[in-house]
Amino acid sequence: MQRLVLLLAVGLTLIAAQPFQPGQNLAPAGNLRTSDFGGPYNLSLLNVQEAEVKSGIAARGNYTDADIVDFLTNVECLEGLFDTWGAFGFGFVGNLNLGGPAPIGARKAALSDKVLPYMQEIALSEQGHALFVRQAGGVLPCPQVDFTGGFNAFFAAAYNLGERSIEEAFGSPFDPFMNDQNFVVSVLTLEEFGATGNKGLVGITSNPVLANGIAGLATTATAFAAVERTLLWQMRNDTVEPFGETVQQVFARISALRDSLDGPQSDDQGLVNSDPRTIAAPDSFINLFPTDVRGLSFSRTPQQLINMYSLGNPDGISPFFPKGFVGAINKPTGYMNMASGLEDFPSDPYLADQESVAEVGKVSPPIEGTSPSSVPGETELTQALYGQLDNGTYQTRGYNTSVPNLNMPNKNNNTQVQVGTPGGALPSSDSM
Repeated sequence: MQRLVLLLAVGLTLIAAQPFQPGQNLAPAGNLRTSDFGGPYNLSLLNVQEAEVKSGIAARGNYTDADIVDFLTNVECLEGLFDTWGAFGFGFVGNLNLGGPAPIGARKAALSDKVLPYMQEIALSEQGHALFVRQAGGVLPCPQVDFTGGFNAFFAAAYNLGERSIEEAFGSPFDPFMNDQNFVVSVLTLEEFGATGNKGLVGITSNPVLANGIAGLATTATAFAAVERTLLWQMRNDTVEPFGETVQQVFARISALRDSLDGPQSDDQGLVNSDPRTIAAPDSFINLFPTDVRGLSFSRTPQQLINMYSLGNPDGISPFFPKGFVGAINKPTGYMNMASGLEDFPSDPYLADQESVAEVGKVSPPIEGTSPSSVPGETELTQALYGQLDNGTYQTRGYNTSVPNLNMPNKNNNTQVQVGTPGGALPSSDSM
């Protein structure tokens, strides 16, 4: 009898442990799996995190951990090569590139003694990220990357130039290596692709060793971005050529473009953030850490990143990746999809109701109207949640639209949107 009980206990333990054995006796990808049977828990207030998890489940589909590592080859090669060339004047050494082609438009940036040490440390760390990809099993060569075409196309889209090039509109192309402000704006433009994308990969990577390493990519990339935002905040009144606008204004445009390309959710912020639904510091609106109202960084899926890199091209061909992405995850297909993963938590710890990838739905529209009044302490926050703002423009990111044309330098960094005052009252219309 004791032997029977022991065998039964071992069997039940193996059943419960199955979710930790990738690819073995598991139902198709779909609902969120968990080994914690103390729930279900009410996490309804964590709406941002719930949406990100559902997007991640849909993005995972039938891709493997190896496919995720291959996708990281694209991101880490682009960022690592750009940062290394700009800070040191040469590219990867050793086997990091694995025979990939030389980047287009690469050269050493004209950096000041003040900025250079920051960029050198970040570049070395980005080389470390590429090393992680190799040691994690990434065997694909770095893809073809284009710094000249990539940044000029991306910034042209941020200025809504349509078929015109930056050179046609402003007299000369954008040079990401010209000076401190041009280079750091360019580095940060790419950095937050990786920071949010790597965080999104953590939740969909099966192997815990890989997930731990990718979490390290996300946390360090977020730290790099904070350093870069700090430098740009100090340079926020400097002019970015050839646009004739300040660092703050140009990055407001970049942030708005990125936000418009990853779906309807609002998850990108400028150097200034006056959106009262998030962390909006009174008076200065300084924004070194783009987060939700809980102070938590955002996540993106690989498909969302590809749609951003490619400026919405459904084929995934990007100005930064003119020959496309290497690996199986190479198109933005389904970048707005979400999978049900939290609604029907299994009551039996040994049963999990799986929903197929075919049952995926679409992302809900952005929050509209008044937020729930039951959020503890909400009315005590200066960043109290009020409802949808016009995040399709640059206003909440510190952009001032009073300058009549793009040929005039825009050095007015006053925000046009104010946060709620303590106690939850909105400013009067006269003060807006």
